[in-house]
Amino acid sequence: MGVRVYYYMVAAVLGFGVLLPQHGKQKKVYIALMAVLHAFVCGWRYMYLTGDLRKYAWGYYTIAESGWFSEEVFQEGRNFGFFWLQKLFSSLTNGDFQIFLIFIAIVTEIAVAVIIYRYSPTPWLSYLLWDCFGFYIFGFSAIKQALAMGLLMFAFTGIMEERPRKFFLWTVLAGCIHTPAFVFLPAYWFAKSKLSMHKLLIYIASAGLIFLFRTQIVTFVSEFYYEEASYMVNDRLGGRFIMIVALLIAGVALRGFSGKNFSKLFNLMVVAAILQMFSGFDNVFTRLTDYYFQFLVLYLPMMLYPERDERLNNGYQIRHLALSHQQRIAAIFCVVLLAVVYYYTTNLNITITNAIDDYLNYRFSWEVPVK
Repeated sequence: MGVRVYYYMVAAVLGFGVLLPQHGKQKKVYIALMAVLHAFVCGWRYMYLTGDLRKYAWGYYTIAESGWFSEEVFQEGRNFGFFWLQKLFSSLTNGDFQIFLIFIAIVTEIAVAVIIYRYSPTPWLSYLLWDCFGFYIFGFSAIKQALAMGLLMFAFTGIMEERPRKFFLWTVLAGCIHTPAFVFLPAYWFAKSKLSMHKLLIYIASAGLIFLFRTQIVTFVSEFYYEEASYMVNDRLGGRFIMIVALLIAGVALRGFSGKNFSKLFNLMVVAAILQMFSGFDNVFTRLTDYYFQFLVLYLPMMLYPERDERLNNGYQIRHLALSHQQRIAAIFCVVLLAVVYYYTTNLNITITNAIDDYLNYRFSWEVPVK
């Protein structure tokens, strides 16, 4: 199958997006189809497709023999929920790692489907962003964080419903799976903050102050995130920070500070921008950013379709998009083009020198002979 599978996925998102209804209860058909398709391709991938998967598989095979509170499982409380989940599945499935991958894929894609169904005014655009900005393909290798990101989508419904207990429980569960997910704990209060120019200036000033202490912050977070002393520094992600800032500027220009749902998403994007600001010093911050930036799948559609967001807001008064119909079509075309180009240049055009980590050479589990 190879890299073609990723192109087929984008083609399916766009093709079925044209053929199937995108509004009202009828959009369930499209979202259900996309959820099944994405879960199938992700869950049935060859279980040794990447180097990370090989490490996870080795731990999965050996963890069943360890005690629940042993060092191998409990890990001094760090990510213990994930290792407990591994131990449970390994014991129940006689060490079948493929079943574990299928389970994670199903949970993650259900979470994506839930937030898109409830809050996205254009499901096809949300799925396109989910695929093209790398959130989907990220889960092919980093299964621990992918599962935590899925759980935080359920936490996000607590933000939108203004149910702090629901938000807190899902966030804690995600943090037990992947400890850095606790970075999402302040999200409920960030999201509820009402937008204004004064508040925006405070955000900018805070970002500047945080940046002054960037060395101490990077050192602390990196040591907390990884047990190893060093981690890969990525100097290519400055463009991602600029892109997030550009999206924030576009949101202010097109939506102002109105729209209850959109305001919550805007605040989460601000946090994503602040975290991404540090990615040039340590790539760990890109991982942390993803916990917030994944809600781009809702932010951008709401920015472009405010009148549909108004219905989702139960009549909350918002500012309408200051673009004509033709201008909006042109803007959507540009977004689609940007997403596809971003997908190709950052996810599908990477030179892989290690054959063990060749995730671009996608294979279904049944395509690889059992040794």
